[in-house]
Amino acid sequence: MLAYIDYPSWVTPEIFGFLHLPEGNFLNNFRWYGMMYIVAVGISYLLCLQSLKTLNVKNINKKNVDDYYFWGVIGLLLGARVIFCIVYDFPYYITHLWEILLPIRNGKFVGYAGMSFHGGAIGIFVVSLIFCKKRQIYFPDMCDLIFPTLSGGYFFGRLANFINAELYGRITAAPIGMYFPNAQKLPLDYPHVQDVIDKLGWHVDQAAQTVTNAAGQIVENAISGNMVNLPRHPSQLYEAVFEGIVLFLIMWFVVRKIKWFKGFSGSAYLAGYGIFRFVIEFFRQPDSQFVNVAKGNYQGYIFGHISMGQIFCLLMVLCAVIMGVWFYAMDRKIWLFANAGDAQNSDASTKSAANNVSNKNKKKKK
Repeated sequence: MLAYIDYPSWVTPEIFGFLHLPEGNFLNNFRWYGMMYIVAVGISYLLCLQSLKTLNVKNINKKNVDDYYFWGVIGLLLGARVIFCIVYDFPYYITHLWEILLPIRNGKFVGYAGMSFHGGAIGIFVVSLIFCKKRQIYFPDMCDLIFPTLSGGYFFGRLANFINAELYGRITAAPIGMYFPNAQKLPLDYPHVQDVIDKLGWHVDQAAQTVTNAAGQIVENAISGNMVNLPRHPSQLYEAVFEGIVLFLIMWFVVRKIKWFKGFSGSAYLAGYGIFRFVIEFFRQPDSQFVNVAKGNYQGYIFGHISMGQIFCLLMVLCAVIMGVWFYAMDRKIWLFANAGDAQNSDASTKSAANNVSNKNKKKKK
């Protein structure tokens, strides 16, 4: 018999959830999800200041970093929100445009529940280009300064997803599987569902609408009609570890010290995140926005067993390659110009020295 883990019942999306405040209380607006965004940006900022002390770059000082993070946060939030609304729920938001930036529904603030990481990356990229152009900062230098710090904060973002019990993984009978009480139920006759039930040793009684585990205990909220809720991969934690901790260690202690060309850190981060995320997507439940119950699609695949997240990851890796080639070409060009300048200075020095010698000889002849 294989075991599974119950999602902690004491975890709540609200920071003050342990107080069990009545609905509508002002303190219920303070949620871990928003707090984690603040923590993530703060960690990235502090790491950036630390890196600024050792990275020899021109035109970038603490004031520029302070200003950049103000711009960056705006780009992050706008990009994450707008891309989510366009890609994941376009039919709704095209008729409710105001809710993209002002999510008030039926007179109530419903929060920015939909945010896309890939959209946030696009937003930061665009804002960074504008900022560097405006401040006359060499864009690859900014990439080498910023990108090694991002994963350090990203870890907390995925912890927030776990706290919200959202973006969970695909069904599994593995011991690491976690039972999320409010996860999407699947039909009993859906592929792999019965196989997972058998491996778990569960007993489903459709007549009584109960599910008992291998120990004979009733699994709460496990069945409704012919739909059953099963343990899932805690993919939020997989992402927190690999896209957060592991990628940060690689970026901070390895990539940051590699000087193949200016801007290499930017390309390395995009490629590293894209690869890690692509693999973890095989354990993560595809986006619910692409589920089509009428057509029997409860999984949300775009085609085959490929999710929208994996499509974005492939595009991300492609962008990393293009960015790497672009930065390398820019760096080579600057190197050639620098050498050309040295050569010109050398020629000028040689001519100056020759003129000095000639003048001395003329004076001696006189």
